[in-house]
Amino acid sequence: MVYDGVLDDECEAFRSVLGLLTDAEVAVVGSHAGSFAGPGAIQAVDLTFDQVDTADVVVVPGGLGCERAADDPELRAFLHRMGDRARYVAASSTGTVVLASAGLLHGAPAATHWLATGLLRRYGSEADDRRMVIAGNVITCEGRISAVEAAFALVERIEGSAAVERIRTTLLARGRPLLHEPNLWERLAERLLGRSPIPTGNRSGGAPAVDGAARPDASWRPIREDSDDAPVTPLSVMIELVDNDELVRRMKRRAGNRRR
Repeated sequence: MVYDGVLDDECEAFRSVLGLLTDAEVAVVGSHAGSFAGPGAIQAVDLTFDQVDTADVVVVPGGLGCERAADDPELRAFLHRMGDRARYVAASSTGTVVLASAGLLHGAPAATHWLATGLLRRYGSEADDRRMVIAGNVITCEGRISAVEAAFALVERIEGSAAVERIRTTLLARGRPLLHEPNLWERLAERLLGRSPIPTGNRSGGAPAVDGAARPDASWRPIREDSDDAPVTPLSVMIELVDNDELVRRMKRRAGNRRR
């Protein structure tokens, strides 16, 4: 499911894995025909909400427009309907807030991006400090790296561990390295100011654990903070997700010091 501001890398994390399930059809669903813009790419809509009666899996990627999406009655109604009919529901980073707004978390803690903690609390749930949380048929995770883990957790439940290995092997053969268990610095890179690690290679490994942090394959290194290619979340975007006035002031001061 997409909306204005949805993150392409989180859409792709789920799409690339779930699209390799046997006889799978992955559809991009939105409130209207056309497309939705967000960081990384434009998402073209295949089906509108009223054209989808049911689905095996519903995924809500994170995005910079999560707060606006959570306030959309049509979007909430679609998710509520899918929550009653889908086998599994998943959300990554700030997409967890959208799930909470539709009542699909039922007040239970969920993994989310740390900047969205206040928004999640607004809808009756608390942020869990684990990278991925599986509660019944609902899977939540904290960001792009863990979105791959969540996708493999879905594969494990739908087709079993053999499908996990098959899909991993296929993606690696296509030059799409997956992710190993991040170390401390890599986890900080994922959480701090929207920076993410970048791939440098891959190696073979075991199947991901579906009741905790999964372990897809590849070697990753954190981007240096002073690197020219380090992606930085715009200050205005971070402020949109933060409901703490003092934290906003500190962020602005830090950004000003960097420019000087």
